[in-house]
Amino acid sequence: MNSEVRLRRFQAQVWSEPIIMEMSHEGERGIMVPQADEHIQAAVGEAESYIPAAMLRKEPPKLPELSQPHVLRHYERLSQQNLGMEQNIDLGEGTCTMKYSPKVNESIVRTPQVTAIHPCQDEDTIQGILEIMYKLDLFLREISGMDQFSLQPRGGSYATYANACLVRAYHASRGELKQRNEMITSIFSHPCNAATAAAAGYKVITLMPD
Repeated sequence: MNSEVRLRRFQAQVWSEPIIMEMSHEGERGIMVPQADEHIQAAVGEAESYIPAAMLRKEPPKLPELSQPHVLRHYERLSQQNLGMEQNIDLGEGTCTMKYSPKVNESIVRTPQVTAIHPCQDEDTIQGILEIMYKLDLFLREISGMDQFSLQPRGGSYATYANACLVRAYHASRGELKQRNEMITSIFSHPCNAATAAAAGYKVITLMPD
């Protein structure tokens, strides 16, 4: 028997799909934001009045103008050319790494004020990023109702492992770890969900589609 392993060459679907900026049609809207009630407008005034003048745009952002179905079909076609998003990984559920991050966020995190921060840097020189982290912690508490958050995990799998360890430590502190030693996942879940739970010492129960 030939011991050489020959991998079949993968060939994905490819067609000419324009970028979304090229598909824009002036006047098209994907969503209409409702106006505030009159009594709310009278109480708080115009939202723009709360924005410092130096931060106001000189002109509207050049965003694509498309209807919601056009946006949906565009990204569906792109996903069909991508090995993973819809065709192979998570059976259409998507993954934690395939998401959209606002471009303004990407621009900020690429600045030297963020990329050049050193772990041993004096706290007096990084008050800006510390304020961002502090406020994000408060936002997450408000949304979830939890008492505290950790921003230490630097990625999806890292975060699920940290979460499994926190849950394990909580049950251990209550003396209930022996009877609370299982975590349930499903075949649709990201593989890291089961892997990190197992790494944290849990017995993993995987639910199948039926």
